[in-house]
Amino acid sequence: MGLEKLLYLQGVGAEFIDCFGNNIHICPEDRNGILKSMCLGYLDKDPNKQSFSDAYIEQRIYELDVKPWLIPLHHFQWSNVDEPVVEVFFPESFIGQLRVEIISEQGDVYRFQVHSHQLSIVGDYQLDSIKYFKYQYRLNLESNMPVGLGYHQISLTTESDNYTQTYTGIFMLAPRSAYCGTVEHQESELTTHLKANSASKLGSNAHVNTNGVDASKPWGISTQLYSIKSHSQWGIGDFNDLQKLIDYSAEQGADFILLNPLHALGLPDSVSPYSPDDRRRLNPLYIHIESVDEYASIAAIIQSDEFDNKKTNLFNEELLNYSAVYQVKYSIYRLLFDVFITKNSSKRSKRFKQFTQFKKQQGEALSQFVDHQLALSNNSPAAEPHHINVSYEADFICYLQFVAAEQLALCQLKAKSVGMQIGLIRDMAVGASPTGSEVQQNASYFCQQANIGAPPDPFAPQGQNWGLTPLDPINLQQQSYQHFITLIRSNMESCGGLRIDHVMGLLRLWWWPTDTHLGNGAYVYYPLDTLLAILCLESQRTQCLLIGEDLGIVPPEIVQNLSKAKIFSNELFYFTKNYHGFTPPEFYKPHSLMMLANHDVPTLSAWWNGDDIQLRQQLGLTDTEQKYNALNDRLNEKLQLLDLLKSKHFLPSHITLDDIKQPALINAWLSLTASGESMLYSVQLDDLINEVKPINIPGTWKEYPNWRRRLSQSLEQIMDSEDVKQKLHIVNRARHCKQSALAESCSLSAGSIE
Repeated sequence: MGLEKLLYLQGVGAEFIDCFGNNIHICPEDRNGILKSMCLGYLDKDPNKQSFSDAYIEQRIYELDVKPWLIPLHHFQWSNVDEPVVEVFFPESFIGQLRVEIISEQGDVYRFQVHSHQLSIVGDYQLDSIKYFKYQYRLNLESNMPVGLGYHQISLTTESDNYTQTYTGIFMLAPRSAYCGTVEHQESELTTHLKANSASKLGSNAHVNTNGVDASKPWGISTQLYSIKSHSQWGIGDFNDLQKLIDYSAEQGADFILLNPLHALGLPDSVSPYSPDDRRRLNPLYIHIESVDEYASIAAIIQSDEFDNKKTNLFNEELLNYSAVYQVKYSIYRLLFDVFITKNSSKRSKRFKQFTQFKKQQGEALSQFVDHQLALSNNSPAAEPHHINVSYEADFICYLQFVAAEQLALCQLKAKSVGMQIGLIRDMAVGASPTGSEVQQNASYFCQQANIGAPPDPFAPQGQNWGLTPLDPINLQQQSYQHFITLIRSNMESCGGLRIDHVMGLLRLWWWPTDTHLGNGAYVYYPLDTLLAILCLESQRTQCLLIGEDLGIVPPEIVQNLSKAKIFSNELFYFTKNYHGFTPPEFYKPHSLMMLANHDVPTLSAWWNGDDIQLRQQLGLTDTEQKYNALNDRLNEKLQLLDLLKSKHFLPSHITLDDIKQPALINAWLSLTASGESMLYSVQLDDLINEVKPINIPGTWKEYPNWRRRLSQSLEQIMDSEDVKQKLHIVNRARHCKQSALAESCSLSAGSIE
């Protein structure tokens, strides 16, 4: 009984519903293996006795279950700002006066006194012969309480039997939902639109109704920034390419650019944006060299034949050559930084003061990243520690983060200035690399004896191990969620929206023990309500939309809570199905982002032609029988898609698989999905230019060059393409047309699409 209770308190799940609706029980050995991974440091010291002593189990249960009831004021508590309550804990016998002081983030003070008789009992706990109560006291909003949204200081002073004691903590007041603009209900349809200050501020692509509010459904282009190819870059897409894409997309009517995670990577070896070194920091390779203030001083060097040849060679690489890009760009970064130090350090110029202020604002998160990078430099085989100027190297690392943040901020400003309603939508990975700075510098927040992944399913019979280190839910809670707050806040900088990868992780994550002898993993549960409250607070403060990537095994609890918090769901066309085939667009989730495709699935061209199935066999991921079964299933899906397109009048009723041409198919496909009820819609840059090769094949590592495939066309070619403009015109028209009117328009031109 003691061990089972400890498993429950540590959040180790006992069962779950799989993708087929079956109730799967997790065996005791696997659950115990995860518990051991969580508490490895507390196991008996005898290496031959890998089990918990009764004394440890009893002590751990006391810490997690009993001790919280003995602390009158917990170090972290929260409530909704419109119904604020303070929670306290006392034994039944307690009678006395309480003095409460709340100091807001702005320094405003709110004080009140209350007697224990005025408290409301909302929970109880029996410990031996003593009963403890959990009390709530509702704050009086009518008394002009000067504290609103935020993380405030709270202190509780108890007075009983001539004994006075004071306790302190954090009191978070959160909104009920994330920022999502204004929601109106018109003619029995849920119509969502974003706030617009005025038509003039929205730009030429805005479609404003008589109330001055944009009534269209926002849409945008999604892209892996590093995959963009242009003549102005150094072998990798950069923030200058992003600015050009913003300008171009806004001209076509787009309201946002959805990006891959921009996190710092463990370069040059780690290249996946979803396996980052540190999610709080930016990847410096995205810096556009020629836009840096110090560039003018080194322009003559960079414009030499030597560097020009390097730039040309990098442009001609079919795959992204991270090692070469890293070597060339960092050699130039050194030159830029030397100029920065020479021109600014002694003079204390405005730019140097901005740099100093940046370091101060970024605080511990930046310091941790710098310390980790310095440690890596010292441990490098080529390093000569006695020759390293630590102060110089530390400032060089900070300088790259300063410039990257500066350029990203300009991209968001550009997006808003050209009329985009949202601008940039960033992406946050579900975890971080075990060897990266985020984990290594915050070891107390993470469980380094486990990895994040997914349980076995038909797609991956052995399960998926993503090699990312999970946050420990107990340690996170005991340290007042500070790392999570910092993480969310840093990822909401310089954007109008944030996509949270694998948002189910707010509720539960599948953990694999790093020690394979400890079993096959289990789900570990997280404090969903508190994490959502933090997300909503940070979202409202920055006016940043939240999108939860809820693809895969999605428990009902996460669906309900995300909806209640007004966090956008994330639909993917290939997976949006019902019993009859692909879901008609009128049944798309209204409060969602519909993605036609993303980085984990085939491009539209590859899917239609079955190229992804052929590729999986070529890589040895499937055998011949599996390939033909997959091709047969794909044929059925293509017929379902064709039937849907014809039933909605996006293709003529007489057309067949044999005579449909791919350009006509793609245009109809875009019209269909863009006309749906989803509030947000995105199409990949890859699909606009008919890419065939995938950016990533889940479940592969060395078999395929994941995260290195560059676009087959340059950005200049894409922006000059009439075909791309036509596709974007189709999307823009669909997002501003009722489906019936759009279908009628398409049917009138049906003769031209075969």
